[in-house]
Formats: sequence, C-alpha cells, structure tokens
Amino acid sequence: MRVCAVICEYNPFHLGHAYHLRAAREASGADYVLCLMSGALTQRGAFARHDKWLRARAALENGADLVLELPTRFACAPAPDFASGGVALLSALGVATHLSFGCEASALPLLSAAAALFKAESPAFSAALRARLADGLPYPRARALAAEQAAGLPAVLLAQPNAALALEYLQALPPEIAPVPVERRGSGYHDAALSSLSSATAVRTARGDLPAALSAVPSPAPLQAAEARGFVHEEEALTQALLYRLRTASPDALAALYGMDEGLERRFLAAAQTCASREALLDFVKTKRYTRARLSRLCAYALLDLSRDFAQAHRAPEYARVLGFRRSAAPLLKAVKRRSAIPLVTKAADFDRAHPLFALDVRAQDLWSLGVSNPALRSSGRDFTTSPILV
Repeated sequence: MRVCAVICEYNPFHLGHAYHLRAAREASGADYVLCLMSGALTQRGAFARHDKWLRARAALENGADLVLELPTRFACAPAPDFASGGVALLSALGVATHLSFGCEASALPLLSAAAALFKAESPAFSAALRARLADGLPYPRARALAAEQAAGLPAVLLAQPNAALALEYLQALPPEIAPVPVERRGSGYHDAALSSLSSATAVRTARGDLPAALSAVPSPAPLQAAEARGFVHEEEALTQALLYRLRTASPDALAALYGMDEGLERRFLAAAQTCASREALLDFVKTKRYTRARLSRLCAYALLDLSRDFAQAHRAPEYARVLGFRRSAAPLLKAVKRRSAIPLVTKAADFDRAHPLFALDVRAQDLWSLGVSNPALRSSGRDFTTSPILV
C-alpha cells in the first residue's frame, strides 16, 4: 500500500491545493492521499478563517482520502516544530510511504544540498550563522545568508516560504518516507492578487469581494454558506481577550510562554497598554530581529497559556485525530488502526479529555468558536458534538 501524505493548513482550500493533491498522487503512485491538517490555529499564529471540518470536507471532495488533525502544539509552531511534529505523527501511523510538499520551482534543485548543509552544520556554516544572528537578523533569514556564504547557495531562493518549510521536512524525514516535492504553480505564497491559481492569502484578503474569492476555490457552496451565516473567525475577533490577557499578566507569566525569549515580554507588556488592535500590537513589538509570524504565534500562546515547559514536555504528537475520510479509504483506516504506535481518535468524546495535548486542541477550537462573527454560533465543545466528515 502506497500512502502519500501532505501536511497542510488549507486556509482556505483553493484550486492550487487541488492541483497539488493530484500531482502528489501521480508523482508518488499512491493508492491513498492522507492530509495532516492544522485545526483551529495556523502556523503563522492566526486562527483559521473557516473551521477545520469545512476545510477537511473540501480536501476530501478534491483528492484527499483521509484527513487527520495536526495537534495545535505543532500546527501553531515555528517551522522546525511544525515539520518535525507532522513527520513524527506520520511516522507513528506506520502507513505513510511518501510526503509531498509544494516548493517554488527555482528552489527545487537546491533542496537536497541545503538540507544536507543544515543537518550537518559544518564549522563554516555555523560560524556564518552565528555572525548573521549577531547582526540581529531573524533566524530564517540568517540561516539562508549563512548558507550562501558557506556553500554558495542563493539566500534569496532558500528564504522563500515554501522552500524554507520544505527544508525542514527534508531534515525531519526518516528513510522509510520518501520526499515528493511538487513545483508550486500560480501565485506566490504572499501574493494578494487573485488569479487562476490564487494563494490562500489572496482568497482570504478578497473576502470583501466574495464572488471573486469563490472563483478561486473548487467547492464554493460550503464556503459561501459559512460566510453568509457568519460562521467565520475574523482576524481581530479576540483582540479584547488578548489585550486583557497581556494587561493583567505578570512579566514572569509572559516570560514563561513558549518562544517568549530575550526580554520580549517587556515589549508586549508596553504595547498592550496603548494598542487597541492586534495588528497595532504586532507593529509596536516588531523589530528587525523578529518575524511577524513569530510575534503572532506569541499572541496565540498568550491566549492559550502555552508555556515553554509544556512545549518541552510534548515534543511529538501522542495521538492521531480523524477529521474526515472517504468511504473508499476504509482499507487505509484499517491499516492505520493495525499499525499505529499512537491512538487513533475517531470519536473525541471517547478520548481522554484530560490529555494535555488534546485539551489544548479543545481550548483552541473553543477560542475559534468564540471569535466567529455570528453570536448565535459561538457555543463551545464542538469537538465533542461534531462527527468526522464522511464523503
């Protein structure tokens, strides 16, 4: 049985994602495509606009056979943890034979050489990296420039969003899971202009022109219904909760959050006293040294109370949760149940609610629901009342 996995967010699922699933299946010769998808929170630290079940359905209707949830601890994490957590979960399942990921065409020939360089960390590379970090650059940029200095690998290509994440996958993959890079087509990762293959950024930012946004997705009806009902999470929906958390927290409590290093808690405390929006808060705290995504994740960690100690205590996923599957994927589910080294959760109500990683997922989903634009849809506990999607 060949199973090609894709670690994804689908915020929202668009035509480019449908293309990737088709290309991944063809390139790997897979019998099944398994998607490991973020739940309520995304890697950049923002809540997903649409809920995880709507996004799972879109994936299943457009090429996926099974959709599992990547736990929040890893879904909302720096690229190394995002990649290593996803790969660790796939390894534990015992069925994945391939992992496919998108990458800018220009960076494809460089991936193997750069991954080997980052994994081995030669003295020349390590010295160059330390020097770039000492200049106050964020780690991804410093690493790319160090690779250019030590091995002649062009930094402008290695620092591209998809290439940076692809390099983390290549370093984390065990020998039994083969990489399947797929050339990214259409718009760039941050391109906000709609096209025949738009980026997720473009679809999200075009929500003011809903017909235009819907033209970029393969299954517009469910997304249109969610938008019409107000069952969407707006970017600034939890600003008041975030500001309250920051304004009432002690410096020591903030300093204990995962990733809150180098005195960053002082900048957050100062910003919270005057800023009235999440975006203004990030603008205030932002410096050359810290990426906006990192600071955005710290906002999410403050809302979730996700501490450094918690993150260190849970270095790999400890269960796999089913969000949805196709009826034709029954043999794949049976194989997972037989081979998996971690529990497979098909009914959340039957799982241990006190499990720390699972409790974090539930907390994240409840916060997501609290931030939807329709007040009538803000109920908690949807993890226990929503069944896996069956297509």
